[in-house]
Amino acid sequence: MSKIKTAQIEFDTNGLPYSSQFDDIYFDYQDGCSQSVQVFIEGNELEKQWLNYEPIKSVENNSANTPAPFVIGETGFGSGLNFFLTLQRFQTFCEHHAPDWDLLFISTEKYPMTLEDFSRALALWPELQPLSQEFLSKYHIDEQQQILEVRLLDGKVNVQIHLQDATAALAKLNPESFAYVDAWFLDGFAPKKNPEMWHQGLFMQLGRLSMPGTTLATFTVAGIVRRGLEKQGFAVTRKKHQQHKSQTLVATYTGHAKAPQVNGYKRRISPDKPQHVTIVGGGLASACAAYSLVKRGIKVNVFCQDEALAQGASANAVGAIYPLLHQQKDEISEFYQAGFAYAVDFYQELLNQGFDYSHGFDGLIEVAYKEALQKRLEVFKNQPVWPETLISVVDSTQSSQLSGIKLDFPGLWIPKAGWVSPPELVRAIFAAAQNLGQCKIKYNTQVQAINKMDNGRFLLATNKGQKQIQTLILCTGADTLQLEIADALPLSVVRGQVSQLQTTALSENLKAVICHKGYLTPALDNKHCIGATFDKNDDDTATRAKDDAYNLNTLTGLLGNIGQWTSEDIQGAKARLRCCTPDHLPVVGAMPDIEQHKRVYQHISKDKNWRFEQHPPVTQGLYVLTGMGARGLCSAPLLAEILACELTNEVYPLSAEQLFQLAPNRFIIRDMIRRQGND
Repeated sequence: MSKIKTAQIEFDTNGLPYSSQFDDIYFDYQDGCSQSVQVFIEGNELEKQWLNYEPIKSVENNSANTPAPFVIGETGFGSGLNFFLTLQRFQTFCEHHAPDWDLLFISTEKYPMTLEDFSRALALWPELQPLSQEFLSKYHIDEQQQILEVRLLDGKVNVQIHLQDATAALAKLNPESFAYVDAWFLDGFAPKKNPEMWHQGLFMQLGRLSMPGTTLATFTVAGIVRRGLEKQGFAVTRKKHQQHKSQTLVATYTGHAKAPQVNGYKRRISPDKPQHVTIVGGGLASACAAYSLVKRGIKVNVFCQDEALAQGASANAVGAIYPLLHQQKDEISEFYQAGFAYAVDFYQELLNQGFDYSHGFDGLIEVAYKEALQKRLEVFKNQPVWPETLISVVDSTQSSQLSGIKLDFPGLWIPKAGWVSPPELVRAIFAAAQNLGQCKIKYNTQVQAINKMDNGRFLLATNKGQKQIQTLILCTGADTLQLEIADALPLSVVRGQVSQLQTTALSENLKAVICHKGYLTPALDNKHCIGATFDKNDDDTATRAKDDAYNLNTLTGLLGNIGQWTSEDIQGAKARLRCCTPDHLPVVGAMPDIEQHKRVYQHISKDKNWRFEQHPPVTQGLYVLTGMGARGLCSAPLLAEILACELTNEVYPLSAEQLFQLAPNRFIIRDMIRRQGND
């Protein structure tokens, strides 16, 4: 866990707090209060919302059916000025209207003020001191703290300050536990001063935690903010002010994202929510898809070709969970950042529900074992684009301390990463799905061919006879390449062999996953997993002694023989097939119809900027979730949610552009654009 860093503050001759870290003021000395009122309180029309508020919202675990609180979310607590002005208004509102509901104020602050700095800053506003003094009397933070929670006005107001990066903090919140945010204060140092905060990941979290009608106000009119909000389903307008700031932004969440700036994005076809779905596959993708559908009331049948679950790519004894993060943000990194956050929360929730599996979420180190990688560390350190809570640079001493084993190299530290036993995890997810009811698994059922019938159903030829299916999802991994109905997808197979090493006295204390050119995991049942080979277009799953030697030699050759292993310590191996795509992103959604794409989108072949509204031509009722490569543990839970949202017409958890990067038809669209003028 990263230690809290307090704000670096200087005070001018007027007592005005100034951030030396961001080279910006917290508020204007003359007009700070009135600006905050105009931008956030009036921008959200809070008093009007409070007068019309009906606190009848479904709240998780609300057995007493008590009124849900009105929820305000904020992205930068700062000096607390927004909060105390809101608290003052709410106190007056309570005196006149005595609402039977409470106020929940959820804020984030990566660099909180010290108690001394808070007291000095708030002393500028004597009219707020009766409220601020009560808060300050309860204000206490330590370097390991994650949340500060204070109750005020005899318990009517609960303020929660999450002491970390805004995006990371919001990603942890479960909207069902507090009935979603009613109004947002999108605050913080300006985008030019603090670009690390203002990015698509933040806007995605704002949309995820909102419901139709949620309002938002912010002081900035920067294009990155306006566009980011629109992409997530906020209707954004500029608001003019006669005094102070000339313009600000106000917004209302509609749940309908603005039309994307890319062609071919996965436009929803709006099918009727299916009552029953059949999933082919018995691994992680199938498990996550089944759980996401069952929890929405859909009955699921699973066809597993083996006599037990997780016999394919999910069969390795230990697998690492971590995101793929590049030095600069791109579509690949942003997807895996979102997938990683969702996966970690999902896996933890399984444990909280009592579905156990072997695991260790003690972090991961990407070791910089050569000069080029060490130069890469400097970019991460000096030009950071990711929150420190997600990834940070550590030296060799820290690497050794964090991992529990002697390492002679610096690296990148991902504190929330870790490892699981994939077979146990798959069984746990299926158990959770079956616990919800309506999930049945049929073992030893191999699907040999799939054909679309004239009645719209699919005829499956299996080793147990023919079966007719209305809605079908292929979670078939590398086996997808054997199904003719999936020929529209440019998938490939990559063989990977993972070896198991006996624990030694030097390696037994390893607690964090180590990544180099390959990886080394902490021990499970006194065995580490190392690997893996990467053999393109090789579908042989028989293990090879030379691959075991390669895995061991790669580990010891790059990092030194940190465990004092010999070839005799290799205790076993497994070779499995990864299903990969040309752009290294997975595939999720409806199966595209290539020939119909060429007809419906023919203008793209002549003009790549041609705008269109037509839905993508697909094979109705057929969906796919595959192509996860070696990162299924990081991506499968979020991909399953995307698929479930598509089948049930719910708001997607990602933006339109991100959905296009994952859509099965993206390859067809890109191919048509590349070939323009050549036909």
